Amino acid sequence: MYAHVALNAYLPDNPEAILTYAVPPHLRPLSVGALVWVPLGPRRVQGVVLEFSTQRPQGFVVRDILEHADPEAIAAPAQLALAQWFSQTQAVRLWDAVQLTMPPGVKQEIERTWRPTEHGQKIELGTLDERERAILFHLRRVGEQSERQLRVDLRGSDADLRRSYTELHERGLIALGSLVSRPAAKPKREWSAKPTSANPAEALAELSKAPRLAAIFQAILEQAVDGELVLLPELRDVGATLNHLRSLALRNLIQLEQIEVRRDPLLGRIPPLEFPPELTLEQERGWRQIVAAQDTASRTGKAKPILLHGVTGSGKTELYLRAIGRALRNGGQALVLVPEIALTTQLVRRFAARFPQQLAVLHSELSVGERYDEWRRLRRGDAQVAIGSRSAIWSPMGKLQLIIVDEEHEHSFKHEATPYYHARDLAVKLAELAGAVLILGSATPSLETAYAVQINKYEVLELHERVGRKTVAGVTKADPIPMPPVQIVDMRSELKAGVRSMFSRPLQSAIQRTLDKREQTILFLNRRGIASFVMCRDCGTTIQCPRCAVALAVHATEGDPAAPATLRCHYCGHVDWVPRNCPSCFSTRIRDFGVGTQRVVEEVKLLYPQARVMRWDRDVTGRKGSHEALLNQFTQHEADILVGTQMVAKGFDLPLVTLVGVITADTALNLPDFRSGERTFQLLAQVAGRAGRRAGGGQVIIQSYNPEHYAIQAAAQHDYRQFYREEIAFRRTAHYPPFSRLIRFMTQSPSNKTVERVVRQFDTQLREELERRRIRDWAIIGPSPAFLQKVRDLYRWHILVRLPYPTDLLHDLKIPSGWTIDVDPVSLL
Repeated sequence: MYAHVALNAYLPDNPEAILTYAVPPHLRPLSVGALVWVPLGPRRVQGVVLEFSTQRPQGFVVRDILEHADPEAIAAPAQLALAQWFSQTQAVRLWDAVQLTMPPGVKQEIERTWRPTEHGQKIELGTLDERERAILFHLRRVGEQSERQLRVDLRGSDADLRRSYTELHERGLIALGSLVSRPAAKPKREWSAKPTSANPAEALAELSKAPRLAAIFQAILEQAVDGELVLLPELRDVGATLNHLRSLALRNLIQLEQIEVRRDPLLGRIPPLEFPPELTLEQERGWRQIVAAQDTASRTGKAKPILLHGVTGSGKTELYLRAIGRALRNGGQALVLVPEIALTTQLVRRFAARFPQQLAVLHSELSVGERYDEWRRLRRGDAQVAIGSRSAIWSPMGKLQLIIVDEEHEHSFKHEATPYYHARDLAVKLAELAGAVLILGSATPSLETAYAVQINKYEVLELHERVGRKTVAGVTKADPIPMPPVQIVDMRSELKAGVRSMFSRPLQSAIQRTLDKREQTILFLNRRGIASFVMCRDCGTTIQCPRCAVALAVHATEGDPAAPATLRCHYCGHVDWVPRNCPSCFSTRIRDFGVGTQRVVEEVKLLYPQARVMRWDRDVTGRKGSHEALLNQFTQHEADILVGTQMVAKGFDLPLVTLVGVITADTALNLPDFRSGERTFQLLAQVAGRAGRRAGGGQVIIQSYNPEHYAIQAAAQHDYRQFYREEIAFRRTAHYPPFSRLIRFMTQSPSNKTVERVVRQFDTQLREELERRRIRDWAIIGPSPAFLQKVRDLYRWHILVRLPYPTDLLHDLKIPSGWTIDVDPVSLL
């Protein structure tokens, strides 16, 4: 038996890094998708088994697979096939794609180590230079250590340390070795106790002279109900340690053993069981359509994707839950993708209430250990429903029958780092590979999805009414709720009327009325900090980040209103003080311009001192659990006004919110991106949907300096069709997606001249390749500097290629090192 293995290695003559190995008897049976260690020259590397063969390769010696890297790290067949398709169609290195199917934290590598030799232990350190002396002294003290750890401990640059290692090695003072790096995640094990004494009362009497042991034994007896094991952490309250438990075990009073325990991200947060509510007539029609698609998929192994296009608050989640329940009753599994961690929090509660003990949660706010345990539960089949952010698309689900992409239009489904991928687009392919039903839900579908419906590639299911509930004679029934009225305020008119506040007169009045009625308000602004930038009014100089080609934003010091404000870069994290004088002309007329969420909070507190104000943006959600904590505070009415960025525009259900105010609707419109109109419409429509989700109704006020724009007008009228007609006409004329596909090639360098020369050479190569392959209807935009030309001291240039099918160009394309490739980019900034 031979296995073709994808390796974590760069092989110049084998770009996919697939080699064939023999499967030794002690590893049989070995599964496709298993993570293994294999020999490669003198070293060991990790690899994933792609397929088996019984035919011995000719022309070279076939070596054996060494061992499993992790016995449970086995990719599901559909996800492994998805990774291979992804690698082939988007010019992604095969290992980079395949490792996405592995559980978090299992990646290991062989690391170089250094240790002092016998001669190195005895030599006088004074004969060495400063750097060599520091290395040898450190190794004498700690023993063998990896280069990575030495770099951390000695705080030196790679080049300086490497020269010193070489010098010390050549003089016989240190020796080279290697070790396997430890995995970041492994099963968690805890010591447990189980009482074994036949006569507990007699045992307690024997422990009368050891009161601490008696108290611990008594606690074990009380907690060991029906023979359950008692974990050591559960005995901390009585001061138990492992030595105490060993003493009890030596007296034959308990049985002591180590057991694996699950790191449960939902521990203590499971809501009470929820029963399905009555469906409206509109929901009932949609439900029948979903049932028909599930039946078709079970018979034929394929079904058209379904766009669930429902206005905010129309009950899309209830249809998700029923579809999942039906998939589970048919013996299948379901995957739910959500765009934001914050949104995951609220949806998890509803899903956990409907499917207790069957839910696995996967997102980046969990610890590596928690994600590792949830991955293994899905692979074993202990969990039937996975809910998570974009990376959950790679979950190991062998019986996948249903995939749901909630808020499918969201750009956060795009992974904006190598390897680039869009979880929604991968979900379409995964549904095809697994024979699963795919539901794409949104109140504001992306242009690509809506166009797929128009050309009959997807089916559509529409919900036009918001769903409310009212109780009559003790019976709760569905009751339609109208969409909230939207008022557009022309801020140019406000300026002419002498209003200098960031809040227009209508918005100020509406906030006061909402406070008087003890209801809640959301104020939306898609910008963090106090101000957008600092500029000199005399010479026009803007204070820029020294490492990035962007203006520094003004931020107040968290928790200390009296402290001076700072300037921060949102790309590299650089922090500086706000200057008193212009660095160019030394003028004192240097001021901040624009507004951010911190400035909005300050203004609200000045205008409404009685109001309790909360802020929700990336600056206050850095800690684990912060999203859930903020959501709980607001839903429990611990704040009257919530000021936030696009995080608050997601699919939250906030019953007491009756007013939504958009401080400025024009932020995204002015960006040089063909999707700027679409993003503006989606953000405004989504944030407007947070208001009036109960029978009391609500109101939305949008402030704009460009109120005539079709995206703003369509959002104000809750009219997706109007927006789609305008936007699709623009895309067709400009030949932008969905009427073509884009590939973005980007490279960067510390030297602007170098990166310009490199990008122009590659541009010539691309044009020659497009002509040679006789690809039709292509166009190249650029090469040009990126909108953010400099980030972290690196100059960035890019080339955009527009063509019908990216694989026509990417297949076997020789791409120089240092380039990143983004197929179907969601942002051109």
